[in-house]
Amino acid sequence: MLFANTMLFGVNLQEPGTIISDLIMGTFCFIFFVKLLNRKEFDDQKYFSQFFLFLGLSSIVAAFAHGLYQYFGLYLHKVSWILSGISIYFLQLGSSILFKNEKFKSRYIFFIKTQLIVYIVLLFFTKGFLIVKLNFVLGLLCILTPVYLIDMLKNKFKHNLFILIGVLLAIIPSVFHRVEFNFLYIFNMNDLSHFFLILCIFFVFLGVNDRFYKKSGIIFE
Repeated sequence: MLFANTMLFGVNLQEPGTIISDLIMGTFCFIFFVKLLNRKEFDDQKYFSQFFLFLGLSSIVAAFAHGLYQYFGLYLHKVSWILSGISIYFLQLGSSILFKNEKFKSRYIFFIKTQLIVYIVLLFFTKGFLIVKLNFVLGLLCILTPVYLIDMLKNKFKHNLFILIGVLLAIIPSVFHRVEFNFLYIFNMNDLSHFFLILCIFFVFLGVNDRFYKKSGIIFE
């Protein structure tokens, strides 16, 4: 890549393309957060706005983590990964509103809390991105995908399809984000995957907005 780093006010910034793409993704997340923030008919809805808030914070921190890697190493990356794990937790927590069975709901909440704690602990003992990917697979694909799929089939809420599309499409950039590729000598595949993730996040926003802020329903009675 031609512009792998650049100097700004004496600071060596690495991966400027990644800084740009992370900042753009964070901005979109904050926009979705604000749009949902004041639209609550019941308490559990606040968790969906917090999903976008922490995902946005994760993206902003990631921008600095990539740009200032020479100065901070993996420390800022781990902060970003922790924030992304918290965002997934809030998406899972908000989805608990679908469960009418209180016993099942309490077990579900206990599980996702345990998942978050284990995830954060493992981050302190590992250096790679693998734990982040595994948490994504467990949280979104193994837990939320079946929940929203069953809800869609049982209650005929087609809005869930937006959430499912957003989650499933997110698999693509997670697989190819390290492929050797560059665009305009600034953006690599990691950066382009961020732009693709913005589309995925937009689908999730559409689904959450229509499913939980315009309609209501429960599953697993």
